[in-house]
Amino acid sequence: MARAAAILELAFLCLASGAQAEDGNSAFRFFDRLCLSRGPDYERTATTAETNGWLPLPTETLIGLAPLESPEAVKGWAVSGNDLPQRMILAVSKHTLNGKPVYACTIVAFGINSTEFEKAFLERTDGEVIQQVRGATHVHKLYNVVLSGRRELVTLTVRVGSDGADDLMASSIAEAESEN
Repeated sequence: MARAAAILELAFLCLASGAQAEDGNSAFRFFDRLCLSRGPDYERTATTAETNGWLPLPTETLIGLAPLESPEAVKGWAVSGNDLPQRMILAVSKHTLNGKPVYACTIVAFGINSTEFEKAFLERTDGEVIQQVRGATHVHKLYNVVLSGRRELVTLTVRVGSDGADDLMASSIAEAESEN
């Protein structure tokens, strides 16, 4: 959790503006479409980013967005689009966990209404909280989610803003689909 909080803090300092909270529902729809509904997928996400012309970010700046230790590969982009919050980052990573390939897909959305995001997430997934940690400025939750028979772990880390505009990092982690 400390690593996630530090990443959000650093990203917030880099991208902060005085904007009011943006729509958390559009951030959730983006997360659902790319990371959650079909599960995280490294190649599919990279192809989507290239097709949309999203700005690639330097790999060394993205290591902290991989929710599991020691990623084998990580890519990330500054995301933009008509229906998206103004400031978002998308990262995808490959890992091996207990000898199995695992993908993780992470978004960071700055200055959004995190309550709307979490409400949309719970309506879509009916996720079960398996861990929750509250700090002075951050809330971190770990969910167990089953979608289309596939188990995913989802983390939500929110840096609560005093103006109602929060910074949110959401990650979906799942075993990679087999090629067969």
